[in-house]
Amino acid sequence: SFNDVPVDMRVTLLKDSANDRAVHSSRAIGEPPFFLGASAFFAARAAIAAARADAGFSGHFTVDTPLTPERIRMACGDQIASKFAAGCSRSRPSGFW
Repeated sequence: SFNDVPVDMRVTLLKDSANDRAVHSSRAIGEPPFFLGASAFFAARAAIAAARADAGFSGHFTVDTPLTPERIRMACGDQIASKFAAGCSRSRPSGFW
């Protein structure tokens, strides 16, 4: 964490140092799979926003991960989900917590 970094930390790099084992111009740390998963989440969120617009809802809405079929259905706000949400004591369904 950031508390483990010393207050005064000085780093220098070696000039003209050749590294034969370096992987240049590559994302070798695993970022692309994370971004791909985020793109699927935001695509589903855009689809939920379109469904909400069709149902007559506008404005901000919240969806939590993981996007389960139940959470997607409740976030869309169709007639059946709206009837169920009206009878719930919570404002939206929660996951495992």
